[in-house]
Amino acid sequence: MTSAAAFFAGIDLAQHFTNRFYTVLFFSKARGSITIDDQTYLIQANRVFFLNYNQVYHIHYETAEGFVLMFTKSFYNHIYTGNDLIRSDTALNDVPAFTDPDTESEKEHREELEKIQNEYLKNTVFSKEIICLQLKIYVLKYLRTARSLSLTNPLPDHKKEVVQHFSELVNRHYPEYKTTAPYAEKLNLTPNYLNTLVKSQLGISAGTFIRNRIILEAERLLLHTTMSVREIAYELGFTDNSHFGKYFKSVKGISPKNYRNQKHFSEGF
Repeated sequence: MTSAAAFFAGIDLAQHFTNRFYTVLFFSKARGSITIDDQTYLIQANRVFFLNYNQVYHIHYETAEGFVLMFTKSFYNHIYTGNDLIRSDTALNDVPAFTDPDTESEKEHREELEKIQNEYLKNTVFSKEIICLQLKIYVLKYLRTARSLSLTNPLPDHKKEVVQHFSELVNRHYPEYKTTAPYAEKLNLTPNYLNTLVKSQLGISAGTFIRNRIILEAERLLLHTTMSVREIAYELGFTDNSHFGKYFKSVKGISPKNYRNQKHFSEGF
């Protein structure tokens, strides 16, 4: 969490950036523009932007005051509530790029972000857990504001509905199905067409989406449970510990055991 002025002062505005976090840009006073993927939006006072993982963005601004909040999937899922509506791979899967809160909602957005900032600065016992819960509250309020103001696409978008259904199927079946074909069969589509739909809506292939979901759960179990790597492998549907280890390392570049040890050491466990 930092100020918008400090954030922009630390980056080269001539460059395009690939986002490696979830990022909230809250502008209390601003003028300029931001291009996210292939869409350009005006930066203006009280406008809030949400950048998802792997989105490419470029910023041009004349003045900017407000907050910049960045957080990872792993941190957002530090506390699992059991409610699928607020998991990172559901609630944050298709977040609107920006929202313009009214006066009352703007105050609410600001207060929630200030709470997160204050707790972050405290850095005391349970701060991590409190911030995680505060993030979930803020995400829900962002979605509530954005959806209440949305006047575009009032009719159901069939492609989005298919991709949403695919996402829900992955959440239910990722320990069982790790390739695109079984999901395509359930949706009565060819794997190639399903992949095309997912890539057009989310910017990644269906196979990558499935893999990301499995790795996200693996990270959660490694960091926030005492289950052994072998137990986690079976929990995620791998036939043996070795297969899981190779799968995890192909994505994260490190073995599950070393990943757990490295993260726990860096976070002072």
